[in-house]
Amino acid sequence: MAEQETQLPEAPFPAPPPFWRHFTTANEEKLKELESSAGGPPEKLPIPLAYLRPPPPPPDTAEVYTTFGQNQVIDPTKPSSLPRDQLLFNPDDPNLNHAVLLSRLTKSLMLNFLELTGVLSLDPTQYEEKMGDIRQLVLNIHVVINMYRPHQARESVKEMLEGILEDGQREIEESDRLKQRVEDFLGDLGKMESHAGSEGLAQRNTTPANGAKSDAKMDEQRRMWQMIHDMVD
Repeated sequence: MAEQETQLPEAPFPAPPPFWRHFTTANEEKLKELESSAGGPPEKLPIPLAYLRPPPPPPDTAEVYTTFGQNQVIDPTKPSSLPRDQLLFNPDDPNLNHAVLLSRLTKSLMLNFLELTGVLSLDPTQYEEKMGDIRQLVLNIHVVINMYRPHQARESVKEMLEGILEDGQREIEESDRLKQRVEDFLGDLGKMESHAGSEGLAQRNTTPANGAKSDAKMDEQRRMWQMIHDMVD
């Protein structure tokens, strides 16, 4: 786009892309209204709203893509799109430790940044060489991160499956606990019924007052409701 073409990616401290001003709540609402009225994403949008959409992926016929202001060659057979002479490590090393390599590159990046501040304090016109070193380190870090993606995906799937297993185990334990409480409740209820039957037989042989009968029945109901309450808790 025209505004993107005016950006200077090779500047030591480039300004943010000018189209950030279009990312407003009002424009987001306009885009939603257009999509709802058209029944889907419209083919053409006004320039301010077009910036709200992510750029399309490179076509299958594309041979390069742009990152960090440089054209990178698309080669799906290689873990790195950087030329060999720009890599600071051997990607074919079977003993390559991505975490250690990434830590070393990050520390080198911090050191070169400190060196850059020293260069700028003495002679700002001599920044180009140190900026080249920083750019090379950033590109190598980007390559290492991309090489680490398969491991990250495996660990993410592993963590997700472990979470599913833990949730299932908790549900099984909760079901077993509720089963035990139901069995205990039914056992206590059976004991109460047998006790009530024996009390009824005793009452038939005696003639207690109506108040005593009512109190015994209330006590029995209270015990039953208490057992139900304890089982639910």
